[in-house]
Amino acid sequence: MSTRQSSPSYHTLAYIPTSGQLISFGRGPQRNTENGTSQEDRTQSFDISSLVSANDLSNIQVKMIFAGAYVNFVSILQTQAPKNAKGISSADALPKISRIDRTLIEKWMLATTIWEAQQEAKREIDVIFSSAACLTASFLKPRLVLETNCICVDVQKARDTFDELNKNVWIANTIRFSLSHLIPGLPLRSAHQEAISVFLLLPEWSAMHVMPHLVIQFAKAISDMSERTSDNLEKCWSSLPASFLDNVVQMLKKAVVSHLGYYVLYPYCQNILPLLKALKKLYKVNKVNCILPLSNFYIDEITGTINLLLDLARWHVWQTRENSTHEDDPPVSFCCFPFVLSLVSKMQVFQVESIVVQECTKVEALTLRMQNQMLGNSDLPKLPVLPLRVRRNNLVEDALRKLSLVEDSDLRKELLIEFEGELPGLDAGGVTLNFFLYLFEEMVQPDFGMFMYCEPNSPMWFPTSPQVEKKKYFLFGILCGLSLFNRVIAYIPFPLAVFKKLLDKKPSLEDLKELSPAVGRSLQAVLDYKYDDIEENLQLLHLISWDNQEIDLVPNGSSKAVNNTNKREFVNMYVDYIFNKSVEEVFEEFKRGFYKVIDKKIVQFFQPQELMEVAIGNTNYDWSKFEKNAVYCGGHSSSYPTIKIFWKVFHKLSLEQKKGFLLFLTGTDRITVMGMDALKIKIHLRKDLSVHHLPEAQTCFHILLLPIYHTQKVLKKKLLRAIDNNRGFYKS
Repeated sequence: MSTRQSSPSYHTLAYIPTSGQLISFGRGPQRNTENGTSQEDRTQSFDISSLVSANDLSNIQVKMIFAGAYVNFVSILQTQAPKNAKGISSADALPKISRIDRTLIEKWMLATTIWEAQQEAKREIDVIFSSAACLTASFLKPRLVLETNCICVDVQKARDTFDELNKNVWIANTIRFSLSHLIPGLPLRSAHQEAISVFLLLPEWSAMHVMPHLVIQFAKAISDMSERTSDNLEKCWSSLPASFLDNVVQMLKKAVVSHLGYYVLYPYCQNILPLLKALKKLYKVNKVNCILPLSNFYIDEITGTINLLLDLARWHVWQTRENSTHEDDPPVSFCCFPFVLSLVSKMQVFQVESIVVQECTKVEALTLRMQNQMLGNSDLPKLPVLPLRVRRNNLVEDALRKLSLVEDSDLRKELLIEFEGELPGLDAGGVTLNFFLYLFEEMVQPDFGMFMYCEPNSPMWFPTSPQVEKKKYFLFGILCGLSLFNRVIAYIPFPLAVFKKLLDKKPSLEDLKELSPAVGRSLQAVLDYKYDDIEENLQLLHLISWDNQEIDLVPNGSSKAVNNTNKREFVNMYVDYIFNKSVEEVFEEFKRGFYKVIDKKIVQFFQPQELMEVAIGNTNYDWSKFEKNAVYCGGHSSSYPTIKIFWKVFHKLSLEQKKGFLLFLTGTDRITVMGMDALKIKIHLRKDLSVHHLPEAQTCFHILLLPIYHTQKVLKKKLLRAIDNNRGFYKS
């Protein structure tokens, strides 16, 4: 390598023998731009093969390189380099960086039984695995041109190599020892991706996943990086295939779990901080690029180790303090608590949030009761609930009328539903679920007039010209908030765009494809059109038709054609009109009602997809897991004849029939964000019922009451009849 600094430029020239690259980086001569200012040349690279013909490459050896102010020189040998007395050429004698190759791996494997060979192998392993440069060089990709935004190392090759080496115990132990020297010296302030590529390689070594102390050092290195180096690492992460990015996530998660017991114990909790910070960086990268499902970041052990209920209550108090130094607060609980909530299933977040609020109001009421009793006051306040007494045959009108009279402070109390003319009973969630199910089912119908449907089977959307008063959208928002606050999954056919807007994120063309596939495909075709005849061929104007209205996207839009220059602007305005301008007033009313119930500070921990799944569930069915998780009452098992018949019949049902069965069993055909694992059917065989009885369900507890049928034909007939008449078989 040769470096030269001179005016008006200075740069470095480097030759990499293993890849045949000649790389130049630094500042080039200043040159004038259009506005008269100077601009520096960017890093550039070129392959040595560009200096000679391809046929001569096999005989070329680079002797020396020179970096001049304006010209670079390369001195080469075109004939076989002379050899010394030992038969080694002068080129071979040049020092080379140690790196893993197939010959070295085979040598290490054969050194198992020979002590001298093993000691030499240990020295070689230590040289490579205690050096970030050697380890990275072992897996550098051969490239003709250096690209700044790609991954420089072959992570799949690293994974395969590490798996092979890990099978040999003494090699694996030697590598573990060497890594303990490597990790404290990881590069923290390098602008070059080759230098930070070691951060992509280390998670592929399986031992890292069971050595939390090394992972903590790894995470500390990430936390201590300069901003530029950290940005480069995040770019590398964003380019990783899903399985490799997930490997980094899972490594950090395991280390977090191993230290959860120290979460609130100072100073031991300080070790968990860099782990959470590193995980947060990965979470941010994934949030932008959507490489992994967000559930991959969830840490189930958090809820079993950390008292989220207590921490959330204290966090609420902490948030409301003014000018507080928070000196008495546990360092991790409050510094990282918002992100910790991001690592928990979001249904659990709302469970904790609603419990905190409800329990706090109960404590206040009980305190007041005790004070009144001590003063001899017989007027004792009731425990805080929001009672809602409605008629089944006038459900929507009753619910909206009574909610319009409720005080804001009462909305965040436990909802208590009572149907007029029916005896009140134990509500283990079934009555409330029943209320929301039928309420939303009626309100989302096109005939009700609140929402429009662009196409058959498409999600619903807010109309441009509502047929009902705006106040109903405010009350509908309150109802959506109440169902979420009371942990009810009630299907409302909203698109993802609604939940983006609730989180103040902009809907995109992809959201329009969900709302109206036909319009979405047409606009995508406009963007993809590459020919110059777009005006003549497509004949589009800045005038659109939406919800039975003609809309000018720009003033005088009927006379402004769409062309290749303005087509992206046209699509953006189209999307903005549908999702924002056309529904601004009614959506703001809906949003205002929703946040009357739901704490916006809690919702900030959610991604739109998470909020959607928590609010209205999902359809990620796994019917084999549904059967596997089944519980059998009364001493029966899966081998009992009627139960075997039931599952044979169930798995032969159509998807719509299976969804109908879920509705019959649980009161909803949607799955919670926690997945099928959270849905456990309990089958109770009723010997006291004859084969003429239909199956019954206790929706509160997901219990199927099943008469003992003897044939598939009879069981299927009775089951389908029960499903078709599910409302008549609701039991709480």
